[in-house]
Amino acid sequence: MVVVAVLVLACLLWLLTSDRTSPLSASPDDQTTLETIRLAFYAVAGLGGVIALTVAYRKQRLNEGESEREQARLFSERFAAAAEQLSSERATNRLAGIYAMAALGDEWDAGRQTCVNVLCAYLRMPYEAPPPRHERDAGPMEAYWPVVEERLVRHTMLSAIAERLRAEPFRGRTWHECDFDFTGATLDEADFDGAVFKGKVKFNYARFPRGSFDFGAATFMGPVSFRRAYFTGGRFFFDGTKCLGDFDFTEANVSGGALYFRYTTFRGDATSFSGSNFVGGTVVFEGCESAPVGRLRFDRVAFSGSQVSFTRMEPGSTTLSFADPAAWTHPPSLDESAMALAPGLRAPDPREATSVDGA
Repeated sequence: MVVVAVLVLACLLWLLTSDRTSPLSASPDDQTTLETIRLAFYAVAGLGGVIALTVAYRKQRLNEGESEREQARLFSERFAAAAEQLSSERATNRLAGIYAMAALGDEWDAGRQTCVNVLCAYLRMPYEAPPPRHERDAGPMEAYWPVVEERLVRHTMLSAIAERLRAEPFRGRTWHECDFDFTGATLDEADFDGAVFKGKVKFNYARFPRGSFDFGAATFMGPVSFRRAYFTGGRFFFDGTKCLGDFDFTEANVSGGALYFRYTTFRGDATSFSGSNFVGGTVVFEGCESAPVGRLRFDRVAFSGSQVSFTRMEPGSTTLSFADPAAWTHPPSLDESAMALAPGLRAPDPREATSVDGA
């Protein structure tokens, strides 16, 4: 800066006082020289200010980079500690790991999906739900404690996820944009009432042996899939649920429990129950609404034991398709509103178990 200041001062003095270059006076006086020196100092001060700002900016960037690296290191350490707790043999440590991982996901924007992936991966680990109390033998209760503790851990994990997916979640605790992969998981209870999913949600090959599952008033803005899921018990509530993306229920197996699709909205381009097996339990479609030009597909479905009913369906251009049924031994019950959406459907001949035309 000193060298630059001297050069600037010398140049200005030469330019403004030299007989050849000065536009001010052919014979500069002391006043001109003072003004020249003052201008030179102003120029040097401005140049110094620019250099000082540049140095301060670079220093701030270096400090910010160091702070980010330090924060990333702390997040990595917290992640490793939470993962270690989740792998503990003690249920209390696993519970602490859930809260630690969830809290980390709240604060770590860049690693939130990673935290979600770890929690979902835990739920995908092999698990057998404990039998109900009345089905347990008369032996010591200590034999059931490990599996009961694991059930508590999994329920706590699902509650922590659902809490951050509410329509009006706590500040800084929203996981709406994340993807959730429960493929192959065994789930025996969950409450996602009012949850909002903006990413992809997968329950492919998942097993639901018992318990209550509430997706009432939930919103799936992205695709959701129950492809080849197994519903052997429990109750599922999709009451008032909005499926704005594709809804894939293809090749699912319903052999027990109850599924309620009451006043459910299907707005995706592809809504399909095709290839599913309804061999037991109860499935209720009441007041459902599809896209204006959509179709609820039940093609190649086996109706062989479940109590399936379609009532109070929303009128419009939506249609119900029952083409090429795999079995029609226990056909679904359709009221007038549902029959109006399946104009090509006719009552099958009892002697023709699979004779039906699809709309």
